[in-house]
Amino acid sequence: MATTLGIKVDDNTRKRLNELANELDRTPHWILRTALREYIDREERRERERKEDLARWEHFALTGEAIDHAHASNWLERLASGERTPWR
Repeated sequence: MATTLGIKVDDNTRKRLNELANELDRTPHWILRTALREYIDREERRERERKEDLARWEHFALTGEAIDHAHASNWLERLASGERTPWR
Protein backbone atom coordinates (compact mmCIF):
# COMPACT_ATOMS: atom_id res chain seq x y z
CA MET A 1 0.00 0.00 0.00
CA ALA A 2 1.34 3.42 -0.90
CA THR A 3 0.63 6.60 0.99
CA THR A 4 1.30 10.23 0.19
CA LEU A 5 4.11 12.06 1.92
CA GLY A 6 4.45 15.80 1.46
CA ILE A 7 7.63 17.81 1.76
CA LYS A 8 8.30 21.50 1.44
CA VAL A 9 11.20 22.67 -0.70
CA ASP A 10 12.39 26.11 -1.64
CA ASP A 11 11.79 27.48 -5.13
CA ASN A 12 15.36 26.87 -6.27
CA THR A 13 15.24 23.20 -5.23
CA ARG A 14 11.91 22.71 -7.00
CA LYS A 15 13.32 24.35 -10.14
CA ARG A 16 16.41 22.12 -10.07
CA LEU A 17 14.27 19.04 -9.51
CA ASN A 18 12.04 19.86 -12.46
CA GLU A 19 15.03 20.61 -14.71
CA LEU A 20 16.67 17.32 -13.77
CA ALA A 21 13.42 15.43 -14.32
CA ASN A 22 13.14 16.93 -17.80
CA GLU A 23 16.77 16.13 -18.55
CA LEU A 24 16.37 12.51 -17.44
CA ASP A 25 12.94 12.13 -19.03
CA ARG A 26 11.57 11.15 -15.62
CA THR A 27 9.00 12.68 -13.35
CA PRO A 28 9.94 14.68 -10.26
CA HIS A 29 7.96 12.06 -8.31
CA TRP A 30 10.22 9.27 -9.65
CA ILE A 31 13.38 11.20 -8.71
CA LEU A 32 12.14 11.89 -5.18
CA ARG A 33 11.04 8.29 -4.61
CA THR A 34 14.36 6.97 -5.91
CA ALA A 35 16.41 9.46 -3.88
CA LEU A 36 14.49 8.69 -0.70
CA ARG A 37 14.78 4.92 -1.15
CA GLU A 38 18.54 5.17 -1.83
CA TYR A 39 19.04 7.46 1.17
CA ILE A 40 17.14 5.13 3.50
CA ASP A 41 19.02 2.07 2.19
CA ARG A 42 22.37 3.83 2.71
CA GLU A 43 21.52 5.06 6.21
CA GLU A 44 20.17 1.66 7.30
CA ARG A 45 23.39 0.04 6.07
CA ARG A 46 25.48 2.69 7.86
CA GLU A 47 23.55 2.08 11.09
CA ARG A 48 24.01 -1.71 10.82
CA GLU A 49 27.74 -1.20 10.30
CA ARG A 50 27.92 1.20 13.26
CA LYS A 51 26.25 -1.39 15.49
CA GLU A 52 28.60 -4.13 14.23
CA ASP A 53 31.60 -1.89 14.91
CA LEU A 54 30.36 -1.15 18.41
CA ALA A 55 29.84 -4.87 19.10
CA ARG A 56 33.36 -5.61 17.83
CA TRP A 57 34.79 -2.87 20.04
CA GLU A 58 32.90 -4.15 23.08
CA HIS A 59 34.15 -7.69 22.35
CA PHE A 60 37.73 -6.38 22.15
CA ALA A 61 37.31 -4.36 25.35
CA LEU A 62 36.08 -7.47 27.19
CA THR A 63 38.48 -10.06 25.75
CA GLY A 64 41.48 -8.20 24.35
CA GLU A 65 41.22 -10.42 21.26
CA ALA A 66 42.53 -8.80 18.11
CA ILE A 67 43.88 -9.74 14.70
CA ASP A 68 47.53 -8.82 14.35
CA HIS A 69 48.79 -6.77 11.43
CA ALA A 70 50.72 -9.62 9.81
CA HIS A 71 47.65 -11.88 9.73
CA ALA A 72 45.42 -9.13 8.32
CA SER A 73 48.02 -8.13 5.72
CA ASN A 74 48.50 -11.73 4.60
CA TRP A 75 44.76 -12.26 4.27
CA LEU A 76 44.34 -9.03 2.27
CA GLU A 77 47.16 -10.04 -0.10
CA ARG A 78 45.50 -13.41 -0.73
CA LEU A 79 42.16 -11.69 -1.26
CA ALA A 80 43.71 -9.21 -3.73
CA SER A 81 45.21 -12.09 -5.71
CA GLY A 82 41.77 -13.61 -6.16
CA GLU A 83 41.99 -16.26 -3.48
CA ARG A 84 38.76 -16.46 -1.49
CA THR A 85 39.86 -17.64 1.92
CA PRO A 86 38.14 -17.30 5.28
CA TRP A 87 39.27 -14.43 7.47
CA ARG A 88 40.50 -16.61 10.32
